[in-house]
Amino acid sequence: MKKVKTLRTVSIMLMLGVSLTAVHTASADPVVDSAFFEKQKQVVMDQTTTHSSNDASASKEVQKLENADYLYMSQDGQVYSSKRGYLGAAKKDDDLEASRVGDQPTPPISGNGPAVKDVNGGTTGAFERKQLAYSGFDSITSDITLPKVSGLGAGEQPWVYYGFDSDNASIEAGYAYQTGTFRWLPYIRSNGFYYADSAYQKYDGNRINSVQFYLAKTATSDTYYNAYMVVGGTQVTIAPTKFTDSDAHSTSVKKVTSIAKKAFDGTNIEGRTMNQRYDNVQVSLFYQDQAYPWTQYPESSDFKNNKWYGTIDNPISYVHRDWDSTSIYRDTN
Repeated sequence: MKKVKTLRTVSIMLMLGVSLTAVHTASADPVVDSAFFEKQKQVVMDQTTTHSSNDASASKEVQKLENADYLYMSQDGQVYSSKRGYLGAAKKDDDLEASRVGDQPTPPISGNGPAVKDVNGGTTGAFERKQLAYSGFDSITSDITLPKVSGLGAGEQPWVYYGFDSDNASIEAGYAYQTGTFRWLPYIRSNGFYYADSAYQKYDGNRINSVQFYLAKTATSDTYYNAYMVVGGTQVTIAPTKFTDSDAHSTSVKKVTSIAKKAFDGTNIEGRTMNQRYDNVQVSLFYQDQAYPWTQYPESSDFKNNKWYGTIDNPISYVHRDWDSTSIYRDTN
């Protein structure tokens, strides 16, 4: 079982010329100059020691800096990490503004956001979807607070889940609301549904600590990866997947809260899910044991194949936020 570590270090970014707004993985990764990072690290550590009047405080800060992840962006926008290597090419704010126009025609967007028919999965229900770029993610862990459910109409079912997507495969795992018994069951969806035993069921408003979903092979000789859902260190369900080594550098990760309904038209869901939360979200990449906070990576949203993919509210009128909590219900105003 892959063990994901919690990030305990600080990150320092040394930037030249432009601000880091988004990172896009390049096809050919430039070589990282490890000697350069050691030099930069020593400069920062020396400055910390020089400016501190307290030896104990300086020693503590130096220890933190020794273990830190140092990020550097060159004048041409190439971003490097002392721990993770080459991260990609950053775009300046004006470049990003120009790229939003793009070469591909996009459908008209009203004040309520894209029409559900123009969103990937949009007609399957109302949802908030947060998604990171296709950089090769293989694990996500967080504390999940389940929402309070009320007023569900016919054919409506709430879901709270993670997911991995690549060009070749997709999979999701999380908690599915059981409309007949008013409980939540862990599940993995991969060419069918794999539900956990009822011993792991939860209820509205429950906070579940350390819910992990990850991809791993049982043996290095395997062709395909399995998907594992682990709650509080206990494996609750497992499922086969279509992910292979070819997906290792191009897998995206997402987290979603939703109310599903077939043939959703943007207005015909009656139910409510109130105050769902994801806390302490950590993600990791293939071939890395270290996990980093979700917020350390740029969220992704783009229009392709005549659909909006990635981070999106579907539709805006159904997604309501109160600080870190998300509720799904129709805005009647």
